[in-house]
Amino acid sequence: MTIGNLRVTSLERTVVDCAMLLSYKQALVLMDHGLRLGADRAVLQAMADALDGRRGVRNLRKALVNADARSESAGETLCRELISRLKLPMPEPQVEVQSRAGRHRLDFAWRQAKVALEFDGEIKYFDFKPTAEVIFQERRREKALSEDGWRFVRVEWKHLFREQEFKSRILNALRR
Repeated sequence: MTIGNLRVTSLERTVVDCAMLLSYKQALVLMDHGLRLGADRAVLQAMADALDGRRGVRNLRKALVNADARSESAGETLCRELISRLKLPMPEPQVEVQSRAGRHRLDFAWRQAKVALEFDGEIKYFDFKPTAEVIFQERRREKALSEDGWRFVRVEWKHLFREQEFKSRILNALRR
């Protein structure tokens, strides 16, 4: 395939080639993002099936099985991976809920327990709107949902490396 005068590989070929060189977690982040960009899962699977015995194919296949195009950031992907690895109940990603303040989307939710998990990366607060406005809107949303019985677990990058603390926070929120 050519873009301009530059020969390039397809999205699927690029994802497969890179996923075979990366660690599992990195491959999972890449796979989620590739699917979100429109990579065809069936094409990825066919490519993975044709690579028996190749170095990195296990990480590729595992990432493909566990990939979810609904993850909107590397942080969300790594939260999901950690929840799975710690054998916690798996929340639903990108959950739409209604409150007196309008419709909202939660990164993850355990609907029955009314527990939301939100990954707070810096991009959310600094890259799209003035930070004060983002924080105000986020606080208004959280207050409205809290009035409806929702509890929030907020996760930052550092929490992904404190696994037992992460697990305890999730389990405590789900028990209440």
